[in-house]
Amino acid sequence: MGRLPAYRSKNGHVNTFAERLQGCFQYSMNGKKPPLGDPTLVALESYAAWLATGAPTGANMAGRGYPHLPKPAAAPDFARGKQVFDQHCALCHGATGAGQSAGGTAVFPAVWGPRSYNWGAGMTSIATAAGFVKANMPLGLGGSLTDQQAWDVALFIDSQERPQDPRFTGSVAETRAKFHNSPSSMYGREVNGHVLGAPPP
Repeated sequence: MGRLPAYRSKNGHVNTFAERLQGCFQYSMNGKKPPLGDPTLVALESYAAWLATGAPTGANMAGRGYPHLPKPAAAPDFARGKQVFDQHCALCHGATGAGQSAGGTAVFPAVWGPRSYNWGAGMTSIATAAGFVKANMPLGLGGSLTDQQAWDVALFIDSQERPQDPRFTGSVAETRAKFHNSPSSMYGREVNGHVLGAPPP
């Protein structure tokens, strides 16, 4: 919280903490963002402020963000990524990436499919996902995968279909050009005969 407000290239302006929270609702949770001043946002801001008690303003605190992994020795690979997912991830996230629930409550989140984060979320960047996986996954065993495995499984996960980017313009190609013009994004690329982000035939 002590690092905000800060400029964000994703939306081209200085973002407040409340705006970053709105983005979490809209993209990472594929929901509707509460309006500024909404009691839910105020409660989350208040809790974060309490958590940040005593933290120096502008400092990079331990545990903030994800490591930036160096480029892997071999280009990230879908088939290798599937092997990593099947061996290390499917137990919690399910063989189809749909996550797991108990009593109607999500216990392990979906990592693709209709209940997953949408194409506008930061985790759809292979580089971001690889850094997160390396630091945190499998649950309780962060750092146990090699960098190559993290890159491979990030590519595999981000090569699956998920809800549309809320900024969708009506054209996958135009949306990719405007918001996903990066080698780290699979949006708008063809995988197994399907263009990711395009409606099913």
